Amino acid sequence: MALTKVIGSGIGTVTNQFADGNMATGSVIQVVTVHKATVFTSTSTSFVDITDFTAAITPSSTSNKIMIMATINGSQDVNANRTVLRLLRGSTVMMGATGNGDRLVGTCGVSTPHADLIGHGGATFLDSPSSTSELVYKWQGIVSAGSGSFFINRSENDTDNAGYARFGSSMILMEVAG
Repeated sequence: MALTKVIGSGIGTVTNQFADGNMATGSVIQVVTVHKATVFTSTSTSFVDITDFTAAITPSSTSNKIMIMATINGSQDVNANRTVLRLLRGSTVMMGATGNGDRLVGTCGVSTPHADLIGHGGATFLDSPSSTSELVYKWQGIVSAGSGSFFINRSENDTDNAGYARFGSSMILMEVAG
């Protein structure tokens, strides 16, 4: 939402000085954040939404861009030897590589060499959606090889006692004037 400032003292009035359309290219117009503090566990061998890790933003102009910055903490059990995470806008994968054959397209992954550790993944991406409709960004995950589980915000061996740390994950969406 743009700021509007009215200045007047009998010598003239300036209005809408800070309207979205008057913002310099690169100016941040709005910020939306989501912090996922809860844990998530899945055994899915198909991509599934990571609950409570979705954010929506509505750009004010089709020329504006959306800067996405995300940090994800997680792990997988020893049987789930590959975990792939992906960021989507609607059904479009953000920051994915070009798939080849039946390869999965992901944004990042969290992998740990030991069941007591948490891995760190994330993304920084400038999206050009050319839209003034609400845009929904979300994260999904999959166990892409083997069987077992992947975990968000906890390690495999976390048994709810003081010996294990938990970490949060976050995503920031910023509308940037284009």
